[in-house]
Amino acid sequence: MAFFSTIFVVFFSIMASQNLSTGSIDEPEKPIIVTPTPKPNEQAVVPNDDPEEEEGFYLTNKQKYFESIVHPDSTNVLLLGTEPTGFNFDTIMILNIDKTSKKVQIISLPRDIYIDYSEYVIDELRKAQPSYLKEKGMHRINAAPSIGQTIEYQKDIGRFNKPYVDFIADLIHEIFDIYIDDYAYVKTKGFRNIVDYFGGVTVYVPVHMEYNDPYQDLEIYIEKGTRTLNGKDAEGYVRFRQGFDENGNFKNYGDIFRKENQNRFIKAFISQHVTLKNLGRLSKIAEVISSNINTSVRGWDSIVKYGALAEEALNNKYPIENYNLQFTDKFIDGSSYVLIKTK
Repeated sequence: MAFFSTIFVVFFSIMASQNLSTGSIDEPEKPIIVTPTPKPNEQAVVPNDDPEEEEGFYLTNKQKYFESIVHPDSTNVLLLGTEPTGFNFDTIMILNIDKTSKKVQIISLPRDIYIDYSEYVIDELRKAQPSYLKEKGMHRINAAPSIGQTIEYQKDIGRFNKPYVDFIADLIHEIFDIYIDDYAYVKTKGFRNIVDYFGGVTVYVPVHMEYNDPYQDLEIYIEKGTRTLNGKDAEGYVRFRQGFDENGNFKNYGDIFRKENQNRFIKAFISQHVTLKNLGRLSKIAEVISSNINTSVRGWDSIVKYGALAEEALNNKYPIENYNLQFTDKFIDGSSYVLIKTK
């Protein structure tokens, strides 16, 4: 239980990445587009009067990343974060724990990745909500959960029993060959609570960060340099992608800049707080986790599994690496997209 709780603080500390200051990310009542959980090597299956008719269907037009990113026997936890004002997953990360190569890998998926949907998905969307087909940005990966919810993907039979999670998990599996074992996202203000409980995080701030958005209850002011950030400032750090520099000039740094800061923060958090010393704080850690996260991890078997992984990673000092996707930027139908390198 102690190891389980410690490693889960890591998993869930980044759920907010650039969001979560206001609003709610409990079950979405109305999916909004705003800007498979099959076993490995199997295709997803959709209920049908004639199952053979649907055998081997795809969610994309066989869109496949050009290389393998993770070992097939490794463990992958999908980390999701919605923007505070809508049902839009702007944080999509995969935490990969690989016992074969003895390392932890952080895979950040840019929210603008272009998804080349198959006719199956387009037809289902046309039947459920045809207006979505005219939405700019519907092919971005951060809109995938909304599409999955709209078409009621794998309803009542999906492994996670949440169409929006099952859909994006299956997309990731089909495109990147990464099987999602579990998912998690932090509740409102949970990110701040977790960071504050551990006494903050010391991390390098690459630029002067200054930004104010009352609509999102977001106020960022962090000076450049190595700083110890409390929960509020840490949230600003991982959300910041545009704002004023030290000379008062407004600059747009972009989503890749933000992803780099998020990865830097995760590494700092793990090195400073995922320690054997913190195992003695089990009861409070468990309380903080349970009140601030939603996750598919339930039951003693899962606890034992992640506890063993945490023990393995701590005792063998697994290095933490970032995987950088290879992609190019492109405008399609008036919207900016990220095109991943494919086979």
